[in-house]
Amino acid sequence: MKEAVPLARQMEGDWIARMKIALNSVIINHYLNLPLTIENVNELLRKGVSYRRICKHYGIGRKDIEKLRQSSIV
Repeated sequence: MKEAVPLARQMEGDWIARMKIALNSVIINHYLNLPLTIENVNELLRKGVSYRRICKHYGIGRKDIEKLRQSSIV
């Protein structure tokens, strides 16, 4: 929350909308700083982060994410 308020102040428009965007951005950055686990990947996908961004951030391929998902099922 401490990081979201200054970010929202820099934006223009309705305060509620700015705060929502800033808070989502801070949450996504938090999950991207965590190690790669299936729970973190699922949470990022729920927050609207693309597979492409996840793959580029962690330096892996989409098939690696699918393998991670398969290993968590078994």
